Amino acid sequence: MKYPAHIYAKALVEVLGDGKKHDEEKEAKNFIDLVRRNGDEMHLRKILEEASRFARGRNGLRKVVIDSARPLTPSQKKEVERFLKKEDVVVERTDPTLVAGVRITVNEELQFDGSLKRKLDRAFGI
Repeated sequence: MKYPAHIYAKALVEVLGDGKKHDEEKEAKNFIDLVRRNGDEMHLRKILEEASRFARGRNGLRKVVIDSARPLTPSQKKEVERFLKKEDVVVERTDPTLVAGVRITVNEELQFDGSLKRKLDRAFGI
């Protein structure tokens, strides 16, 4: 990679989030062209994920990922929503490897792991 993903991401967020009126579609095309010219097109997904993370942080938003062994019931969703802000970006995923329970990750950093898999791993020293 010519530049690390976070450098590309910061540049993209700075250009699109500078508060000035400009053609965002043209800016996005120019950015993708730059990434291609540098031979980093295969890292575009990671770059865009980083840019999304920077933009959320800049605007005070959080990304909350809720992994559960089975789809959440309406009552479970209601319970989880008590801890969420209305502007949070929420992603719900089903992960059968958790066996039971839930794992909640905020901004890819903070994590609550109440899954049975974690408890079993700790019990058996894994």
